[in-house]
Amino acid sequence: MTWTRVEFTVEGAAGGVAGCPVERWVAGFGLEPRLHAESVAVVRALPVEVRADLMGDAGFSLCDYEPGAGGFAVPVAVPGASGCSRSVVLKRTLRARPGAFVRWLIAHELAHAYLRNGGRWAGEDPEQAADALAAAWGFARPR
Repeated sequence: MTWTRVEFTVEGAAGGVAGCPVERWVAGFGLEPRLHAESVAVVRALPVEVRADLMGDAGFSLCDYEPGAGGFAVPVAVPGASGCSRSVVLKRTLRARPGAFVRWLIAHELAHAYLRNGGRWAGEDPEQAADALAAAWGFARPR
């Protein structure tokens, strides 16, 4: 049997690939290195339509901050055609948490952004909706 070595980049790969669109997109937010890496892992795992919705929204922002370091302003874009802008804010204290929890929390917050802080249907609790969506994307809340 003959083996041929083939090298390629898979957007869903676990390691960071500086040339991939997700890596470049997340890098544009200037997150702390650990939160950057965890955010890239989560965004790569999102369904294509969700990833396209978030990455295609010029009004979306993702930022982090150090609690207790004085005031902090959340970057918010001018509302676009959709009539709203979306922001996800992560505390840098997440650096001390286990990876599974950090990835769940990022997925949960991205679910809120995707759902525009609502439910999947009228009357659904937004927190339950975000938890369910994050779990459907492969990021169940750790126990």
